[in-house]
Amino acid sequence: MTLLVTGGAGFIGSALVRLAIAQGRDVVNLDALTYAACLDNLAQVANSPHYHFEQADIRDRAALDRLFDAHRPDAVMHHP
Repeated sequence: MTLLVTGGAGFIGSALVRLAIAQGRDVVNLDALTYAACLDNLAQVANSPHYHFEQADIRDRAALDRLFDAHRPDAVMHHP
């Protein structure tokens, strides 16, 4: 199962990303890296084959289309 998480570099989002990977899920982390983001929160999963990071804004339709085509997520968890 591939999970697309928005805002996955924030405090709550990064906890969700780490938990999902620990449970064996593939995770695509979509984050614009604004004020609340901190990629250091994801250091323990950054090199996991189950983790993929994409820096983009959820309002960017072309970026979302590309992500959905490339990763084909089974579910999306949106965390603003």
